[in-house]
Amino acid sequence: MGVDGAQRHPLTHVREQRGWSMEGLARLLALAAARRGMLKQPGRDRVYKWEHQLATPGDDYQMLLADVLDIGQDEVARLGWPWWLPAFDAPHPFTASGTHAALTEVLVALDHPDRRGFLALTTGALAGLAADWATIEPERLTGALAGRRVDKTLLAWLEIQTIELRALTNTSAPECTTLVHALLRTSIQLIRTGVYDEPTGRRLLQVAASAAQCAGWLHFDQGEHGACQRHWRTALHAAHTADDRDQGAGVLSDLAYAATWLNEPRIAVEILEHAATRTHAPAARSLLDLRRGRALAALGDHHATSRALASAEHHLDRARPGSTPAWVSWMSPADLAVDAGRCWLDLNKPQRADTTLAEGLSLLDPARERTRSVVLAYRAEGALARRDLDAAAADAREAFDTAQATQATRCINLVGTTLDGFSRHRSHPTVASLYAHAGR
Repeated sequence: MGVDGAQRHPLTHVREQRGWSMEGLARLLALAAARRGMLKQPGRDRVYKWEHQLATPGDDYQMLLADVLDIGQDEVARLGWPWWLPAFDAPHPFTASGTHAALTEVLVALDHPDRRGFLALTTGALAGLAADWATIEPERLTGALAGRRVDKTLLAWLEIQTIELRALTNTSAPECTTLVHALLRTSIQLIRTGVYDEPTGRRLLQVAASAAQCAGWLHFDQGEHGACQRHWRTALHAAHTADDRDQGAGVLSDLAYAATWLNEPRIAVEILEHAATRTHAPAARSLLDLRRGRALAALGDHHATSRALASAEHHLDRARPGSTPAWVSWMSPADLAVDAGRCWLDLNKPQRADTTLAEGLSLLDPARERTRSVVLAYRAEGALARRDLDAAAADAREAFDTAQATQATRCINLVGTTLDGFSRHRSHPTVASLYAHAGR
């Protein structure tokens, strides 16, 4: 199930946590203004615009919001909007107790889903998390002093399931959610209560990291960014404690990808710089460079993007099956072409983007329907930029049908945004037919 639009802004999360309607919050703001001797009579419409990012509250209204929420004005000035709102999590330290807390937190979240549709950590906390991961060495791993010894046969079976489920989530995500959560729950319970030696503990943590990483992607596809980030933070802690630096770097690259997707490319670049310091597998390096290219393209840096894409291609050419970790085994020339195409779109190179995206589409595994819907949406955007309405509408129609079949909110919303781009051509017969097909 997708995230309700209201949960996409931190202010809505704060308001609903307190049981306030938009009208109720507006009344509280008016009372706060009266206490300060200010003539302010905000209504529901003003709160609605803030929550739907149609307007940003000015300094006076942020001051009143801070009064209502009992937040110090120094915090408001230091963090800026909307990061000072009490809607964000505090990261756990990279210690044994921090990893235990992260695992426990995500275990609770399996029964009490997090519906936030925004980043659960502030951009500053995300950067700090990446910096700490890169500099702090893992502590010695110990299991419980009492309990049942972890069965090695069960552990081997869990490792096999992790690899198989990772592959399945690329093609059958909705059906895999329960299975991934069951794997995550089992691995965490074994880590918390089982008796095991250090090598066994590391293997358990790698299973938990992989399961949490998969679960994070399932939430990401449904637009549940709070839950997604919580799972990826847990995966990062588990991989760090297992001393698996390549997997940790991969999780950081996921966090960076999400930041770029949510229009925070600068923080994505910073995260990826830290991730690159501690990873060695060529396929992992390729993925980091590719996602750095995406963020740099979003920032409009043509030369840096070109260098990042060239580096990604170089490292992917060096990757070999025997040296490629399971968590990045999906990385392929198709993925490189798809993300490179998106980069050229962001850099206003629609013709080059079309050639690259066509290559990615031809190489893509037909079973990867979510990625296919994304590629088609990108192609439609590029064709629209080239003013080729017939090609744009054909790709958009196929993207719409494919996204609907995947049931992935991320894909459906992306195609919806693509369809919005046709609005000024609504009277054109091809576009009118497209809109009728999409129920618009």
